[in-house]
Amino acid sequence: MCSCISRFKRLAFVASAALCCSFEGVGCAPAGVSPAACDGYAVLPSDDLSREDLRWSEYLCDHLRRRAGGGERTVRREDGGKLFTLTVAVDTLLRADFSVERGRRGVRLTARDGRRMLWLQYQLMKSLADEDPRIEAADLPPATVGLRDTSGRFAFGFRGLYTPAAHDADRAGILASDDAETGWGLWGHQLGRVLADGPEAVYALVGGERYDGQFCFSSEETYSRIEAYIADNFGEGDTASLRFVIAPADDDAICGCAACSAAGNTAKSATPAVVGLLTRLAGRFPHHKFFTLGYLSTLEPPPVAMPANAGVIVSAMDLPFAADAFRSPRGKKFAGRLDRWRNVAGEVYVWDYIQNFDDYLTPFPVLERMAERLRFYRDRGVGGVFLNGSGCDYVPFDDMRTYVLSALMLDPGQSPEALMRRYFAENYPRSGDLLAGFCADAEHRAAASKRPLNLYGGIRSAEAEWLDAGAFVRFYEALEKVLPTTKEAERRNLHRLLTALSYTRLEIARSHGADTYGFAVNKGGRLRVNPSVEGWLAALDAHADFPEMEHINESGLRLSDYLVQWRGRLLPGAGVRNLLLGVKPEAVSKPAEEYKDTGMLTDGVRGLPLGYHYGWHISSEDLEVAFPAGNAAHARRFEMSFLELPRHRLRAPRTVGIYKDGVLYRSFVPLPDAEGRVFTASGPVDLAGAKRISVRAVRPDGKRVQLAADEICLIP
Repeated sequence: MCSCISRFKRLAFVASAALCCSFEGVGCAPAGVSPAACDGYAVLPSDDLSREDLRWSEYLCDHLRRRAGGGERTVRREDGGKLFTLTVAVDTLLRADFSVERGRRGVRLTARDGRRMLWLQYQLMKSLADEDPRIEAADLPPATVGLRDTSGRFAFGFRGLYTPAAHDADRAGILASDDAETGWGLWGHQLGRVLADGPEAVYALVGGERYDGQFCFSSEETYSRIEAYIADNFGEGDTASLRFVIAPADDDAICGCAACSAAGNTAKSATPAVVGLLTRLAGRFPHHKFFTLGYLSTLEPPPVAMPANAGVIVSAMDLPFAADAFRSPRGKKFAGRLDRWRNVAGEVYVWDYIQNFDDYLTPFPVLERMAERLRFYRDRGVGGVFLNGSGCDYVPFDDMRTYVLSALMLDPGQSPEALMRRYFAENYPRSGDLLAGFCADAEHRAAASKRPLNLYGGIRSAEAEWLDAGAFVRFYEALEKVLPTTKEAERRNLHRLLTALSYTRLEIARSHGADTYGFAVNKGGRLRVNPSVEGWLAALDAHADFPEMEHINESGLRLSDYLVQWRGRLLPGAGVRNLLLGVKPEAVSKPAEEYKDTGMLTDGVRGLPLGYHYGWHISSEDLEVAFPAGNAAHARRFEMSFLELPRHRLRAPRTVGIYKDGVLYRSFVPLPDAEGRVFTASGPVDLAGAKRISVRAVRPDGKRVQLAADEICLIP
């Protein structure tokens, strides 16, 4: 065994001298015996005196036995006979993060630390299962490192992923991803946990008054409470170093007290005081690492260098998700900011986004775009990335996306589509081709789109960016057909997926109204509901079986409320006869770019009070539209509703006027419903003799107030 160890060490030196950035083999693997042709496996530590080598060889032996037919007879702790040898070494001096060396009758695994070794061993077990039917590894994701001579460095030291699948600690270890919430002493905007209920001095002085929505970073009380929290809960960091984020609350208010002003705070930047506190903590705890956020009031870096154990996590919120992102003015501005932080910070991470936060349940094809961004970050010297997703809330294809994104954070040079197809092929034997085809097409559409992906968009945004309604409907119907042919895990996963996608099917139906893929057809000025709607609603009712599918978005909108409003407002509204149904009004006022289609004011689709994405036409000025009188001259009643959402600056109009041939005929004052969310202007009208009718809604007074209107109804 000693001679083998010496040979493997020589191979390790050669491999580490020829590091590659991707995980491709650094040379042709020598011709060797297949593990399936051997009697079993011998799992050995590289050095019998190394505690880490012993620990990880025992871990591999134990876990491989659980997966191998024959147990201890197949996987042994000693060499001898016709065995395939697996040698384990933890080498803190390894220049690579890992290396794999394939010998004639064995494989040597070397990793720089235990965390990398954990990932590498599961890569090995999956690769062994691919060659040896005695090894069961169907539960493991596809390996990106095979049984060949390979070595490489991970693209990023920190690889945070905020997705449902990544919350599973075992899966996170297998994928080598980081859990930001458990892997940091303080994370994100969590400083309030330490400063909550603190003395008045910990809060910001804004406009001469204390404001408990933001902190004062120059206060001695602020420093002493954070210092005590770290010392009491995490120690000095000399035996276990941790990272801490010291950043303002998610609010752009800035402390203007005398101390913060003296530190350099301005009306637009809190960076001086925040970095001053960060620097002080970094000096007090030299073994820990301290980060702030490059976001809102701390967007720009300080003019002086920060300590080596102080860094920043720069938000990519302003970087568009578009094909030309890094060539656009916003992209160049972001890159410049990143470089300025790199010039002063000990480490620079990036906080990026992988989800539409207004719609968790419609697929969001972000993989191609994210691979491009990760390559840019790697080449720019970024040391870590955090990809902010839906947290614990379900999103379609989450298992696949978590696998692909984890792999890309290790090596962004890999093909997202190849990773995706490999995952589906291994985990969805009956439906894999169907799922891969839809996802690949969605990714290609998003990558080719001239419009950036919207992180806060509704179904109309999705259709404008990447979603082909017809392709989705065909995919949805094919998924309905294949589901009954599947078994066990695939069937459970597809049932959950189809449940979530029923939301998207209903959103397409709602958005398209009486169009081809809509929920109804126009029959003489009245919508007749498609019988399939009840099936889609029933399919979405199954969300009650999946607690992780309770919410639609990050605001906590509930699917149960969505279903209630579909059945209680949208479907009954479709039955009202409207003389304007299908008559597209002419815009007299100038609508916002996204709301140029005035046809949504007469498509028969009532707006849902859930939010502004659900059938409301947004206008940033007084809304005025006109149309030829035609049959509408026979109307006997007028009705028009508006959404009241003050936090989004959406207010009901002061008045709604109807004009006959340019002359004001009658004015209405909208009245609220019981919840105060929908204001409706309604009343009797007599439009006989008019040739042209116009409707004008007048905004209330207020800064940047907007109107959100749904149907203009003229009822006979």
